[in-house]
Amino acid sequence: MPAARLHATPSAAAISPAPVVLVEVPSREVGRVARLLHQQLGHCGGFMVHADQASAQRSLAQGAAAPLAGLVRPSYLIAHQATVTPMLASMNAKHIAGTIAGLSAFPDRFYNSPHGARASEWLRQGWAATGARHGGVLVETFAHPGFPQGSVIATIDGTDLADEVVVIGAHLDSINTNAMDEPGSAQAPGADDDASGVAGLTEVLRAISESKYRPRRTIKLIAYAAEEVGLRGSQELARAFRQAGIQVVGVLQLDMINYKGADKDIYLLHDYSSAEQNEFLRKLIAAYLPGVTVGSDSCAYACSDHASWHAEAYPASMPFESSLARANPPIHSKNDTFASSGGQAMHALKFARLAAAFAVELGSSSP
Repeated sequence: MPAARLHATPSAAAISPAPVVLVEVPSREVGRVARLLHQQLGHCGGFMVHADQASAQRSLAQGAAAPLAGLVRPSYLIAHQATVTPMLASMNAKHIAGTIAGLSAFPDRFYNSPHGARASEWLRQGWAATGARHGGVLVETFAHPGFPQGSVIATIDGTDLADEVVVIGAHLDSINTNAMDEPGSAQAPGADDDASGVAGLTEVLRAISESKYRPRRTIKLIAYAAEEVGLRGSQELARAFRQAGIQVVGVLQLDMINYKGADKDIYLLHDYSSAEQNEFLRKLIAAYLPGVTVGSDSCAYACSDHASWHAEAYPASMPFESSLARANPPIHSKNDTFASSGGQAMHALKFARLAAAFAVELGSSSP
């Protein structure tokens, strides 16, 4: 079996002056590494898989990749209230709840299981039907070598700035840490982690499609495969964008958005992210989500797909449902159900609205 290079960090409680390590393991052992990191350190993701040492070393440096020549820096102004306000008003928690229920009805969404592949196709079909209401949305599957689950991408082409891209993502796969070596042997509904994030994306797509919004910049909504086993889907995509020289002006990740475990509503993770873009999110919340409170926290490791884009020097952010210490307890088990998040999606609606505001304000802003 070929070897895989991966880097990982210990839990926040065990951080040393050099917490990130690079190790080489046989590819067949990656699943075992994922299980140990999830079970013993409580990581969600927790490591990044690399095909070669050069890419691993670069990612280890956390953003050492040089920015693309001429990378666009958006103005981060709040200037499109006439478009954003009615769009947010049209968004509905019941729609989000329906998508969470549909995804969590699959026995599992493991990246290497038949159910995981079927969930990807189910989502592609649903997004295609939703995007058809717009008339200018392309929905496709990005196939990954080595595992059957594909990433699903919905693209709303821009008008005069179409070569510049706004990315909003969530991960499609789920896991049960008691059955990572035997896909299909245990249930992994993944209702909060991360059917909630994908459902938030789906509601953003619905709101954009029904409003017939046409952005200046291209907007891509992406449901990533294989996040739980080394951010593999998002890494392939971010690397492909970088190699193609695509100008990505902003990336937002929705990973676990429906469990309110702490006193604040939205927590912005400040590692593996852009401080300037995080401040823009605070402005969006203040402008469009009155009464929603904001905190900040740190994963202290590559806890979700935004880290893949950060490694390629793109500005990325991840708003989270609670502080890390008070995150949803039953994730990565058969008990991560819609009921365990309260059987409603009002908390997730806040994040979906933030994502829609992010899409429109970045999608329509001046260079």
